Amino acid sequence: MTNIENIGISIMKKIFIFFFLSAYCFAQNNDNYEGLNLSPELFFGQTFQPNSWFPKLKSHYMLGISFEKKNSIFKNKWSNTINLSSTGVGLYYSSLGNNEVVGNAISILPFVEINLNEKETFSGKFALGTSYFTTQYHPINNPLNTAVSSKFTWAFQTFIYYKFRLNNARSLKVGAGYFHHSNGHTQLPNSGLNTALASFSTSFELNKKLINYDTVDNLTNDSKKYTSFYAFRYGQGIQKFIDHESSVKAINAIEFKGGVFYMDFLKFSAGITYNFYRHYYDYIKEYKLEPYIENPLLNASNVYLSIGIEALFGNIGIDWEGGLNVYKPFFKEHYLLENEKLDNFYKPKKLFLGRLGLKLYAINTLKKPKNNFYIGTHIKSNLSQADFTELSVGFVHRIIN
Repeated sequence: MTNIENIGISIMKKIFIFFFLSAYCFAQNNDNYEGLNLSPELFFGQTFQPNSWFPKLKSHYMLGISFEKKNSIFKNKWSNTINLSSTGVGLYYSSLGNNEVVGNAISILPFVEINLNEKETFSGKFALGTSYFTTQYHPINNPLNTAVSSKFTWAFQTFIYYKFRLNNARSLKVGAGYFHHSNGHTQLPNSGLNTALASFSTSFELNKKLINYDTVDNLTNDSKKYTSFYAFRYGQGIQKFIDHESSVKAINAIEFKGGVFYMDFLKFSAGITYNFYRHYYDYIKEYKLEPYIENPLLNASNVYLSIGIEALFGNIGIDWEGGLNVYKPFFKEHYLLENEKLDNFYKPKKLFLGRLGLKLYAINTLKKPKNNFYIGTHIKSNLSQADFTELSVGFVHRIIN
C-alpha cells in the first residue's frame, strides 16, 4: 500500500472517530420523530477481481457521510405502511485497494431505507447514483484497468443493517452489503467493480420534530388495495461495441407492460420488450456475416419477457426488472468478439437480464392520476454485466372501475 493510501485511510478513520464520538455524546434517538440527521459511516471489505488477469486488489476502505431525513417525504400513514425509516443522500470516498491501477472513487447516492421488522432493529437500504474515478483505463498508460474506462460510472448500493440500542437515547448500526460500479457499457472495457462490504455507523441530529400520528392523513383508507394498470415505454440507449476505440451507437427500445398498484406505493408488473441494436446491424452489414446477413434487421433485434417491481415516492420511482431473453441471435457473436471464447458465463448472460433505474413522474403518484407520464434513466444488464445505459419516456394508465 502506498504512503498516499496510508495517509488517506488514516484521515478517514480519524474523521469517522470524531463524528462517532460527537454523535455518541449528543445524539437523541426517538422513533416517533422526523428530522434531519448527519450519519458518518466507515466501511471495509473486498473488491473482487473482474477477471483472471486483473491486478490483485488489497482491502477496500470507504468513508461515508449521509444526510438523512427520518420518516420523511410524506407526513402521512403511507410512509408507515411501508415502514419507511428514512430517505436521504450519501457522499462516499473509497480507497479501492490498488491506487496505481484503479485509483480512488468519490460517489454520491440518493437512498431509501426501510425498516424490516416491528422492533425496527433490522433495516434495508437501497441507493443509486454516480461515482467519479481518479484513474481510468488507458491502452498504453493503464492497460490493466479493464474495470473502469470512464471518469464517471453508475453506482449501486444495497445494505442490510442491525441497530444496537446503547440506551434509550443512543444507538449504533452495523451493516453488510454490496457496492457495484459500471459505466453502463458507454465506454470499453467495462468489466465493472463489485465489492462486498461491512460497515459501522451512527448519527446525530441537525434538527428534530415529534410526530403526532393522530393528525396524520391516511391516503390509503379511501382507495382500493390493488389497482390495475398498463403502460408503454420508448427508450434510447447508448452502447460501446467490441473495443475502446469504437463509436457509441444507439439501442432503440419499445415496451408494453401491465400489472397492479399495491396501496399506491408499489407497482408489480410483467411485460414484453423489443430492442434494436444499431451496432449489431452495422457490423452484420459491414462484414456480411453469414447467416445473419440474410436478415440483418431481424438478427440485430432482441425480444425479452420481464417481471418488475417499482417503489413509488411521490414523483419519484425506483424501478427494477428481471427477465429472460427469448430472442437475441447475435449475442453469441458479440460475446465471442469481446471474450474470444464461450466460457461458463455465456449461457447465463444470454438468458438472464436485469434493468435498474429511476423514474420522474409528471404527476405525484400519491394523487392516483388516471393517466401519467414519466422520464427515466436505467442501466440494462446481461446477468450482472452492463449492456447499455438508457433514457426513456413512458405513459401509465390506471384502470379505475
